[in-house]
Amino acid sequence: MQDLVTEWRGDLFTNSQVPYRQLPAQLYETLSTFPRRCIMDAPLSYNPARQSKARRLPLCGGLVLLLVTALLYAVVALRYSHAAPLPFSWAAPPAPPVADAADSASGGDIGDRFALHPELHVSRPPRTLKLDWSVTRQQHRPDGVLRNVYFINGQFPGPTIEARSGDELQITVTNDIFNDTDAGIAMHWHGLFMKDANEMDGVTGVTQCGIQKGHSFTYKFRIDPEQHGTFWYHAHSHVKRADGLYGGLIIHKPADKNSGQTDLSRYDYGAERLFLIGDWYHRSAETVLGEYKNYRNFAYEPVPDSLLINGVGSYNCSNARPARPIDCVETNVPVLTMSGDKAIRLRVINTGAAAGLSFQLQNGTMQLLTVDGGGYVSKDTPQTPTMGVLYPGERMDMLLLPSDTPADDEHLLDTEVKIVLDAELMPMKSWALTRIQDFPLKWRRLSASSQVRHDVRETVDVFNMKDAHGVQVPLDSGIHKAPAETALLYTSLAINNFKHDEPWGEINHTSWVWKDPTAKPLLALDRDEWANGTEQANTLRTFRAPWYKDGHDRWIDLVVNNVDDKGHPFHLHGYAFHVIGARQLDLGRSYNPYEPGATQREAEYFNTNTPLRKDTVYIQSRGYVVLRFPLDNAGVWLMHCHVLWHQAVGMGVVLQIGNVTESTQQKAGQSCIA
Repeated sequence: MQDLVTEWRGDLFTNSQVPYRQLPAQLYETLSTFPRRCIMDAPLSYNPARQSKARRLPLCGGLVLLLVTALLYAVVALRYSHAAPLPFSWAAPPAPPVADAADSASGGDIGDRFALHPELHVSRPPRTLKLDWSVTRQQHRPDGVLRNVYFINGQFPGPTIEARSGDELQITVTNDIFNDTDAGIAMHWHGLFMKDANEMDGVTGVTQCGIQKGHSFTYKFRIDPEQHGTFWYHAHSHVKRADGLYGGLIIHKPADKNSGQTDLSRYDYGAERLFLIGDWYHRSAETVLGEYKNYRNFAYEPVPDSLLINGVGSYNCSNARPARPIDCVETNVPVLTMSGDKAIRLRVINTGAAAGLSFQLQNGTMQLLTVDGGGYVSKDTPQTPTMGVLYPGERMDMLLLPSDTPADDEHLLDTEVKIVLDAELMPMKSWALTRIQDFPLKWRRLSASSQVRHDVRETVDVFNMKDAHGVQVPLDSGIHKAPAETALLYTSLAINNFKHDEPWGEINHTSWVWKDPTAKPLLALDRDEWANGTEQANTLRTFRAPWYKDGHDRWIDLVVNNVDDKGHPFHLHGYAFHVIGARQLDLGRSYNPYEPGATQREAEYFNTNTPLRKDTVYIQSRGYVVLRFPLDNAGVWLMHCHVLWHQAVGMGVVLQIGNVTESTQQKAGQSCIA
C-alpha cells in the first residue's frame, strides 16, 4: 500500500409543435394507412400489367394533397389554441391525485412544474418519498429540431424531485427504452453524499450494472440530515446525459428549530424557480462522441447546436447546414415569466455537455447566495448585472432583483436575460449558435415598482463565481489543521497515437473507461480484479485506484494539477470539499506540495478561513486546485471531468476511502443480471 501511495505522490503523467398522437383520431388513422397504400400501389417500373394501378396515382395524389391541407389546418389550429410552453410557465401532463402533495416529492401544484414549493417541506418531519419512473426514448422537438430524446414518465427534462434534509428516497427506475443498444442506464444523484449507500451512487462500472431493457432497479438512500441545496440527477451510463436524461433535485433546508426562520424569510424573496440550462446537440450523443474521437477533428470539442432552458429552445432553421439535413420547424424564443414585487430565488444548474455559461440581466441585478450543494457565500458578495461562469455540473442559487424601473400601466416589466457561452470550450465557430443568446423576461408586478430591500449591497459590473468567498469556518474545524493525507494528481488530455490519434484522458497515467457496462462493477469485485474491466491508453498502462484510510478526524489535501491548455470542471462523488487554493501558473509549471519550499511559496494563495464549499470545481488551464475535506465517507468514489466528451475518453479517477464491506459488495452485484 505504501508503494501505491508513493507512486501517486511522485509521478508526473503525461416548442410548441403538435405531437402526431394529438391529431384527431380519424385523421390520425387515415394518415397512418392511406399514403402507405398509395405508395405501395405505385408502379416501380413500366409494366403494362400494372397500368391499372398507375391510374390510381392521380387520385392518390389528390387525396394526399387534401390530407396535407387538413393536417396543416389541424397543426395551425392546435398551435394557436394553446399558449406556447415556456420554461417558467409550463403546462405539465396530468398527474394522478395524491393524498399529500409533499409525499409525491414533486412539489404539489402541477400548474408550473419548474416552480418550487419549499413551504411543503421546510416545516414537516422527515419522511420516505417513493417514486416510480419509466424511462423511454421518443422523438421530440425541444428547439424545433426533431431528434430522439429521453423522457421520464413522459416528461423532458425529467420530474423535479423536492425533498428536505433527512428524507429517505426510494426511486424505482424502469428501462422502457425501445431498442436500447447502449447496455442499459444508471442514474446518478449529483452532489448527494450517499453515506452508507455507496452502491446507490448510480455509476455504471463503479457502483452498479446498467439497468437493462425491461428491467427495474430501486435506488434507496437517506439524504444526510446536514445536507441541503440545489442538486440534480442525470444518467451516468455512457453519454445518455446529452440526450436529455436528467432532471432537478432540490433538498430544502428545514426551518430553524428555535426561531422557525427559513431561507425565504432570511433572504427576503417571494418565490423559488428551477433553471435547468445547458448546451444541446441535434445529433445523438453517440454520434457527437464519434465526431469528437475522429482523428480528423484533432480533439476539438464538438460545438453545440442550440441552448435549452428547462427543455425548451429556439433554433433558426435557415442556419442548418445542407451537408447535415435536419427536420426543423421554426419556434418562438422561449419567454421567461416572473411575477410579484419581491426578489425571485433562481436555482440554476448547468446541465450541458461542454459549455460554461454566464448570465446578464437587463433592468436588474443578481445576488449570489450559494454554490453547488448549499455552500453559502460571504454576506459581502456584491450584486451584479453580469454573473459568470457556471460550468457543466456546477450549480448556483441567486436572487433575481428587478430594478426600480417603472413598469407599464399593467405593471408588466419587459426586459431580457442574456446567456453567454464560454469561448474556451467552443473553439470552433458555430454559425447556428452564437455565443450570446437573448431570452425575453416578462416580470408582472403587483404594483408599479419593486419593494425596497433591506439588504443593500455594493453593485459591480461583473462578478465571477471563482472570486467568491464562503462563510467563516469555525475555529475548531479540522480544516485549520495539517491534513493526515496529501494526494497529488496530474490530469491531461492528448491525442493518443495508440488509439488511432483519438483524444484520450488520463490522471496519473490511468484512465477511467469501463469496457462492459453489463459486467460486475468495481464495488462488487475484489481490488485485484479491478484492472481487468478497464480500458487504458496503451498496453503499458494499468488501472490504479489509490486507497486512503477513512475517519472523521482524518483530512486530506487533494491537489489537482491541470497541465492542459484548457480548463476542466471536475466533480467528486460522495463528498463536498473546501477549495482552499486555486491558481493559474505559468506555462510548464505545476504545484507539487512535496517539492521543498513549494507549500511555503503557495501559502499566500491558501484560504482556510472563508473557502468555498463545493462538489464540482473548475480548474483553469495550466492551473491547480487544493481541495481539503475529511475522509468521513467510506466507499469507492469516482472523480471526473464533467465535460461529457472528456469523461467519455477516460478523464476520471477512482478513489477508495476505507474498506468495502462484504454486504456492500453483495448489494452492488445484485444490480447485475445473471
